[in-house]
Formats: sequence, structure tokens, C-alpha cells
Amino acid sequence: MEFFIPGLLLFLVTILITIFIIPQSTPMVAAVLSIVFLAYGVYDHYLLFAPEYRLSTWQDGIKIYAPFIMLAGIILFIIYFIFVFFTGGEVPVPKMEMPEMPEMPEMPEMPTLNAIKNKANNAVNNAVNGTNKKPNNAKAANGENTMSRSLFETI
Repeated sequence: MEFFIPGLLLFLVTILITIFIIPQSTPMVAAVLSIVFLAYGVYDHYLLFAPEYRLSTWQDGIKIYAPFIMLAGIILFIIYFIFVFFTGGEVPVPKMEMPEMPEMPEMPEMPTLNAIKNKANNAVNNAVNGTNKKPNNAKAANGENTMSRSLFETI
């Protein structure tokens, strides 16, 4: 009876937690709890079997192969999940549709807006015309701007 009542109470509390609390928790809580319990289990197992871990020598001969075994396992794991998630081994690429551009509303005629637009157009035209003019020291061949320097002249 000494072991039955506490064990039964622990079993009932575990059932209540499983029914009422666990369904309300998120997968992140389950992942964190599983990592914590796994770490505790490894620690407890190592404390329990510490002498066996210290005296174990059979794995010394295969320690040099451990990186290759891990790499092969990881590669096989990746290939397996490519085949599981993407049937046929192909990765589907979703089609992307271009969003439609919104139509700009018509602006009412405003004298200030037209004046700004005209000044901007004039500034652009003057800049374009200014760059097309022939400099004084350029030697024109067929009316083209041929002024240039070699790399050695600039250095």
C-alpha cells in the first residue's frame, strides 16, 4: 500500500495534466520540454553509468570514422526528406503573378503645378543640351565630341 497510493496519485495527476493542460500548450512548449527532459535523461544516465563510460574502450578504433558517418547520415537525411516533401525529387516553384498597378487619379489643372512642370522640363532640356555642346579644346571629327584622355595621362 505504501507504493500503490503515491503511484496512483501520480498516475491520476499525469492524466489530468495530459487532458487539460497539454492540449492548450503550443508545439514550442512541447519542443522545449522534450529538450529539457532529454538533457536530464542523458545527465542522469551518465551519472548512473559513469564507471562504464570511463572503462569503455571498444569505440576507440572507430572514432576516426565518426565525421564521415555523421556527414553520410546528414546527407541521407536531407535526400530522404527531399523525396518525402517533394514527390519525384523536384522542388515545385510557385508561379508569381505581378500585382496590378493602381491608376493614378487625374490632377486638376493648376497654374502653380503647370509652372513647376515647365521649369522642371526646361531644366532637364538645358542639362541635356549643355552636355551635347562641343568643348573648346575638343577636336571634332564629323561633329562628334572626341575629347578623351588615356589612363597614363590621368595618372
